[in-house]
Amino acid sequence: GSGSLRLVGGGSRCDGRVEIFQRGTWGRVLAEQWGMQEASVVCRQLRCGEAERAYNPSKAARGTGAVGLRGVRCAGHEAELPLCDSSPPESVPAAG
Repeated sequence: GSGSLRLVGGGSRCDGRVEIFQRGTWGRVLAEQWGMQEASVVCRQLRCGEAERAYNPSKAARGTGAVGLRGVRCAGHEAELPLCDSSPPESVPAAG
């Protein structure tokens, strides 16, 4: 459904780059600084248990293609990533 998450390019279903399904397409989720708060929300939403680490890949490793959410900042208690503060996909560049 809309707002569904997946992790791609990792070693398991619970490891990898975060993507969100919105408006019929999968898009990357970008954050100024991806931290344990954001990782915790993603792991909770995907029923992956507690977050173990958060990755901040280089610009080249962030992937290409559509952006689903940008500028994501979580407090860490949100039930789902779309409930965190974020910017529209068209706004300022951000880390992945």
